[in-house]
Amino acid sequence: MQAPNSTQLETLVHQQLRECSPIFLALADPVRQDIIMMLTKHDSLNVAQIVERSPMSRSAISHHLKILKQAKLVTSTKIATEIYYCLDIEGPVQQLKDFLATTECIIEMKTAEAQ
Repeated sequence: MQAPNSTQLETLVHQQLRECSPIFLALADPVRQDIIMMLTKHDSLNVAQIVERSPMSRSAISHHLKILKQAKLVTSTKIATEIYYCLDIEGPVQQLKDFLATTECIIEMKTAEAQ
């Protein structure tokens, strides 16, 4: 199999960047960063438990959880009448690693071409 050329890698990295955009958006907000940190310390939390640990309102926390869920950084499970959220970052972390690996390949190719 032939190694990808610069144009192919640039097309791939562009696609990967688009796929990572929801992750970047989710991670950019300090409130969502705080929620992620809360979830690293607990197996799962419901909205009320997150609100107890935050100065934000229930509706604001729900909004932030929706964005984290869309970015596939958290998953939810309904138990009785409550929805519990837990961190599930393996997929997004792999997406970011793939994006960085492709970017590094492009940099290496361009460096080699310049020499």
